[in-house]
Amino acid sequence: MLSFAFLLLVACDADDKSGALCETHFNAKSYKVAVKHCEKAVEHDHADAKYYLGLMYIDQGKKTEGQALIEASAKAGFHKAEFHQTVKALLEGEDSEITAQALQRMQQYAEAGDDVAQYWMGNVFLFGSAKQKPSPNEASYWYQMAVKQNNHRAMNNLAWIKALARESELYDPAGAVELALKVVKKYPKSHGYLDTLAAAYAANGQYELAVEVQQKVIELAKSSECENCTPKLVEYYQGHLEHYLKKEPLEESLFD
Repeated sequence: MLSFAFLLLVACDADDKSGALCETHFNAKSYKVAVKHCEKAVEHDHADAKYYLGLMYIDQGKKTEGQALIEASAKAGFHKAEFHQTVKALLEGEDSEITAQALQRMQQYAEAGDDVAQYWMGNVFLFGSAKQKPSPNEASYWYQMAVKQNNHRAMNNLAWIKALARESELYDPAGAVELALKVVKKYPKSHGYLDTLAAAYAANGQYELAVEVQQKVIELAKSSECENCTPKLVEYYQGHLEHYLKKEPLEESLFD
């Protein structure tokens, strides 16, 4: 006859497997399978499974349920959920005190060496979010830290600053091209990253290349495969192309 202790051990082992399979299938983007394992793990109060299941629920349109799971995961101390909530607070910026606390937490993550946090700190100062005044200099500082860890999103944004920060010590067209090429090599079908490369080429006086790349940007943005591309975005990209056809660099103020 099996002992109670043995049965408990088997149950705990199955519980642990559900949690591990939840994360494994989520990372493999096998979301249908991941949901089943995550739901089972959540029944056993796995904080990490709550986070992954929350993300999948939000993607399925079950925003309220998903956000509640992520909040519970964060309260239980799961780092990724805590980070998610910090980014959410920074982007929403509805409550001054909550936003200030989120910015402080993000800076702590960044100073501890988290490249994603460094990227988000750069965004705060590039776009002037979280009630901060836009500061390309401050943004560049954080992006440079993330770039040292090979963060491609930070590379892209730093290239954008180098291409557009005219009349500033940050202006570095050649450096912008170098960074943008690294990003596009890894993500050759990203219209946003290619748009940065085109701007870098134009800043460097390479207008033929800028036109060629920007035409590819517009082609990708018009494609039915582009889920979040709107006519307004295509119009924005076409405006960039008009500059390059006239042999003009892109001009967008970073210091407003």
